[in-house]
Amino acid sequence: MNLFLLLDFTRQDFVDRYSGSVLGASWAFIHPLVMIFIFTVIFANVMGARLPGDSSSYSYTLYLVSGLLPWMAFANTVTRGSTVFLDRRNIIAKIPLDLAYLPIYIVVSEGVAFLISMAIFMGFLLIIGKLPGEPFLFLPLVFILQQIFAFGLGLLFGVLNVFLRDIKEMVGIMLTFWFWLTPIVWVPDVAPQLVQDFQHYLNPAYLFIAAYRDIFVHDQMPDFGALSRLVVIAHATLLAAWFLLKSLERDVRDFL
Repeated sequence: MNLFLLLDFTRQDFVDRYSGSVLGASWAFIHPLVMIFIFTVIFANVMGARLPGDSSSYSYTLYLVSGLLPWMAFANTVTRGSTVFLDRRNIIAKIPLDLAYLPIYIVVSEGVAFLISMAIFMGFLLIIGKLPGEPFLFLPLVFILQQIFAFGLGLLFGVLNVFLRDIKEMVGIMLTFWFWLTPIVWVPDVAPQLVQDFQHYLNPAYLFIAAYRDIFVHDQMPDFGALSRLVVIAHATLLAAWFLLKSLERDVRDFL
């Protein structure tokens, strides 16, 4: 897929996402702004939620949003990637595309949405005086690794979904379970040691969620050992998806 086609797909994806709405692309800014406002009012002011050992009134809001924003980008990329070949079947039939590169526009589109959300979040951090320091420089690395992993999973499920249309529903259920298994809403320190070990060694999502928390909540460098494991998992997933697609590409085109 050439750069022009990728940019055109990404632009069209944004147009389609907000087509028919009065405010159009402004919703990309409104959604994260409203979400952060609601979480701040409910958890900080109404419930008075705090992180263990942190008396700041915004500590839990900061904890929650710093995990929720990357998860939304990750989950949306996987979900939309799982249906990309069926959604774009008409284009695939008309244009000679390398199917392995087709889901990239979803990764880019969700990346743009994440950047907008992150800009709103940084404004919130500026207001409460919690802007991160040097660890913030590692944010692009964490996001890229996260999206490589999401791209691989989306591509893998996208191939399988061509042959078994139930995959789309199964992905939705899987992501719901995965969300609650990952300490996004809850704090891992209060969980049994077995659950904490599971997060560190068997839950890839925790590896990037914890990195965001290191940057925004603790203002410290991410755990490079955990990021190294994420590098291996993300690239292994993408490689497995690529091999699966290449071995079944002719059948994929026929089934579409």
